[in-house]
Amino acid sequence: MNLQKNNNDVSLSLPEAVAITHLVPLMAVLNQVRSCSGNIELDCSRVRFVDPLGLTTLAAAIKEALSQGRRVAMPWLAPATTSYLERMNFFVDMDIEAVDVPRNRNRNDQRGNLLEITHIVDSGKAEAVADQLAAAIVTMIIGRGQKPVNFQVPDTEYDEYYRPLRYALSELIENALTHARREGSFNSSVWVAAQYYKDVQTGGRVQVAVVDNGCGFLATLQNHPELSEKTHGAAIRAALKPKVSCNRDMGPFGESVNEGVGLTTTVLIAKATGGDVHIVSGDALLLDGSASVTKRRDQVQALTGRWDGVAISATFICQKLPLIHIADLLPPVEPAKRAKTPVVLRFDD
Repeated sequence: MNLQKNNNDVSLSLPEAVAITHLVPLMAVLNQVRSCSGNIELDCSRVRFVDPLGLTTLAAAIKEALSQGRRVAMPWLAPATTSYLERMNFFVDMDIEAVDVPRNRNRNDQRGNLLEITHIVDSGKAEAVADQLAAAIVTMIIGRGQKPVNFQVPDTEYDEYYRPLRYALSELIENALTHARREGSFNSSVWVAAQYYKDVQTGGRVQVAVVDNGCGFLATLQNHPELSEKTHGAAIRAALKPKVSCNRDMGPFGESVNEGVGLTTTVLIAKATGGDVHIVSGDALLLDGSASVTKRRDQVQALTGRWDGVAISATFICQKLPLIHIADLLPPVEPAKRAKTPVVLRFDD
């Protein structure tokens, strides 16, 4: 791709880690990818590591550029990184130039044991994707899938890992699909990916990313009484408060039953396992983790770029997942939503 033919074309360099460890420089680059009007050359010569949040935000930004008729090239991408991105379905439905990706290669459906990127447009698929990802992650953790359903002998080991992961995924995906399309962002969509990282000492860790290209927290909460100031950082902090954007009820299988983010509880689940959560919306980044002792206001930092939408990464330490009891982490149910005393029927003469 010859970028010299158009003065609006840009040449950018991706950081060494397209990941949460390099979120500030990554968001600066992706902001330019989304905002420029010309073709894009992304120099990948330094890229050595890609995590789920990097994978999903990069895919969303490139997809947006391609949908506008702009061309995108990713020269100097290392073969090992190319292989990982191809395995994670990064290149599916995206015509990216200057990348040596095998063409017309038959691939078996590996969704039972791999955690590929998933692009969701139809909100009706949210629950199915949450099921699929949670099942794949648990399979990676314990080395097997769920045993055949037996109500007399439940698969306790599988369920103890599955329930908190399924709850968190369902909440994040449902929120991204419903809230992202407010304020005129009707065509927004969601990218989801997850990765299991082996670690003998901790039993491994799981990182889940849910990214949308919608309106963002500030637009969604702009008139909410909990929004202290109309900034992206304040909007993220407000979204993390109980009863602002949190599902407080669960169904019989650990699924949420009310509309809402459930972000408060998802953060608590991640922190209870020893993990952390990164949240990007607009020009603000918030990091909240189990080791954090700073106030939430001090956990927010400004970005040099911006992300129009919301990008969330949640990390869970595997060995502590079975210890999570979701009901204990949920905020109290509002009195108005508590079950009313059932009416006693009387049959007196």
